Amino acid sequence: MAYEVILVFADSVHPEEFLDLIEELGGVRRPDEWTSGRLSRERRHVWVTVAPSPDLEFEPEDLEEYERKLGAPMRAAVILSISTTKGSDAVAMEIFEAAARRWRTILDDNYGRYFSVDELRRYPLDRLPFNGGPV
Repeated sequence: MAYEVILVFADSVHPEEFLDLIEELGGVRRPDEWTSGRLSRERRHVWVTVAPSPDLEFEPEDLEEYERKLGAPMRAAVILSISTTKGSDAVAMEIFEAAARRWRTILDDNYGRYFSVDELRRYPLDRLPFNGGPV
């Protein structure tokens, strides 16, 4: 079982550029027919789905919040599916940190909360609020 978070970008991020980042972190590109990429650390996994365009279905209030938090409109999105194996949140945070070094990005936890990388750095890696946990 896995749960999903969304990386939302104020910059245009080509899907192949994001997969380059996954490979640089030691992940794999297109590990199967359903997934764009995967980053694993032992039995902890994060599967990556890169959106070919920002035309995904988002609620208008989410788009407004993304723009407010990013300071610019959303230009790209990537879905991270995080395994429920203990420590997998830290693998997702590794991806988020690496992405934030390259692009303007925030994380949508899919529970109506939006985080910058700086906000998430305040949490211990074993208590990140990705899956709707307490803030």
